[in-house]
Amino acid sequence: MKLPSLLLTLLILPMMVYSQSAMDKGFRMLETGKFADAAIFFHDYLKKDSLNQTALICYARGVGLSGKTDIAKDVLKKLQTRFPNNYEIDINMAEAQMWSKDFVKALALYDDLVRRDTTSFAALLGYANAFSESKKYIEALNYVEKALKVSPNNANAMMSRKFMRLGRGGILANDGKFDEAIALYNLIMAENSKDIDALVNIAQVLMTAERYIEAKSIHEILVGLPSKKTDGYLGLSMVTNKLKNNDSALFWAKKAVETADSTNTLKAYLGLVNAYAWKKDFKSAFVQLEKLRTAYPNDVDVISAYGRINIWSKEFTKASKYYQKLLSLVPSSFDGNLGYADVSHAQGLDNESFKYVRKTLEYFPNQRDALQFLEKLHIAHDPTIFTHVFFSKDNGGNVSQNYRAKISLDPHALIKIWSTYYQRSAQNLKESNSTLSSIQQISTGASYRISGAIKLFAEATLVSTLKYNRIIGDAGLELNIGKYQILELKFYNEMQSFTASLIDRNIRMDNIQANYNLSLPFKVGLYSQMINTRISDDNQRNLLFLSVYYDLLQSPILKAGINLSIFSFKKQVPKVYFSPNIFKGYELFAASENVNEPKAKKLYQITVAGGVQKISNEKFQNIYRFDIKAGWRFNKRLWAMLYFMRSNSAASSVQGFTYNETGIRAQYIIPTRLL
Repeated sequence: MKLPSLLLTLLILPMMVYSQSAMDKGFRMLETGKFADAAIFFHDYLKKDSLNQTALICYARGVGLSGKTDIAKDVLKKLQTRFPNNYEIDINMAEAQMWSKDFVKALALYDDLVRRDTTSFAALLGYANAFSESKKYIEALNYVEKALKVSPNNANAMMSRKFMRLGRGGILANDGKFDEAIALYNLIMAENSKDIDALVNIAQVLMTAERYIEAKSIHEILVGLPSKKTDGYLGLSMVTNKLKNNDSALFWAKKAVETADSTNTLKAYLGLVNAYAWKKDFKSAFVQLEKLRTAYPNDVDVISAYGRINIWSKEFTKASKYYQKLLSLVPSSFDGNLGYADVSHAQGLDNESFKYVRKTLEYFPNQRDALQFLEKLHIAHDPTIFTHVFFSKDNGGNVSQNYRAKISLDPHALIKIWSTYYQRSAQNLKESNSTLSSIQQISTGASYRISGAIKLFAEATLVSTLKYNRIIGDAGLELNIGKYQILELKFYNEMQSFTASLIDRNIRMDNIQANYNLSLPFKVGLYSQMINTRISDDNQRNLLFLSVYYDLLQSPILKAGINLSIFSFKKQVPKVYFSPNIFKGYELFAASENVNEPKAKKLYQITVAGGVQKISNEKFQNIYRFDIKAGWRFNKRLWAMLYFMRSNSAASSVQGFTYNETGIRAQYIIPTRLL
């Protein structure tokens, strides 16, 4: 928050009580802000009277306030040598330090001046302003109140206090102390109910605090002020976007364009660009941007908008180039540095993301958005402990107890390593001779992102039972192919461990799997999975799963669609495991979750589905399944969820029985900055 320039009036000098008619013209120049002219006037006057203290101080003020602060300080320093401890000379020297933005020296000088005279209004107000320019707003507000006790209702002091309150409010808002910030702004409003600066800042804090209904009412007030009408409409556009009404957001953005004048035309059209992009109408957004590029070539805000809209439209390579161009023009650009961090994160290149968010904080210390981004990156890469305990049973008498623990850490932003322990104990309660069989697995794996398009991963697992030990593994890669498509290819082994009998039989499955995910901008998605499995008992399985869905809501997620499952086995061994020559399943499903909502405390994931299945030559059978999870996010790094799932689909269990599972999952992310 910028403060106004320090008082631009002459300090009252003792010798000026006498008639100074010869210098009156120069005084008026200083009083009316004609500092360069005043400097010339007093320079000429000093040719006739070179030792005149008043003229020398006025000359110093003229040259200093017109930008030549070194000359001003040199003149005042010579005066200090001639007149040691002269209060008027010393107070002008303190103000000269303010002109040259040497606030540390100014604070030291004002501290001495206030000690020498606790009732000096000029010293008290100067001290307050020096604190304010140093962003020490608590001290600034303390001394400006002292100045106002000396000179009640002084207009300059009250104006300085207003900007100190705005500055202190900005720091409080950045620290998340929104109510305290608004309280300070309300003090400004109490003195002037139409203060535009206070209204704008209240609106900004309410937006940051996500109090959108209150922010909307403030922007409606701004619309009624002629000088802020366009800003008010832009604010309403942003508010209605946050309230998930993008049609209204576009309407208000168009109103902003209609009311814009030459001072805010660019800002209004950039708001229109955003509004089109919020509606996923990227074609219209880029049409507007092309017009702006023609009218404002190399404008940093237009370049930043190109970067932002390209991120939103998943054109990450293009976005990176725009942010690089922006940084080449303005290396300290907030939008450039944080935008490049954002687009790098979108591509999984978090090494670059860390680098540029830290650069942002070098230029803008403690900036709230940058700090939140950095915390998000740490949460994504700090060591993580995940635990999962669950119990299962089916109507074939199979029961199991399961425990899984996993810890992962990232030695580099592009590298993740992990280790997992899994134990399963299974038994069949309907078989009199069935005993409890257990299997333990210890895994170690790693992944490495080569580029924004390619990630490699691999894992090795030691499997141990009472009857055998085996080493199995998996390896694969993930490919981003185009803006909306992800292809995953992998080869992996697994041991059949669903039932006690299967654990004892030492049956290994070697799988080649391909997963394809297509997520289109018009809310339609496709997920498919193909698996070819070679089984150690000389059997073979082929599986196809296909899901087509529509995103009804994106935040929180709500989608519905159709699933198709088809698999077949080369040989049928029903006494060992479910292995029909052909299985077909068709179902409608709906799913909703809020787990990825970072501020959600009460967590849920719900999936329900119903349809039909056909096993070999049997008739179609009705099937259903549901999975309900509910939990709590204790903070950004710790959550836990209980769940229950049930399915009568033959695809849900190796034996083809109705299957139930109950369990709890929990995750804790260890804050490395405390280690």
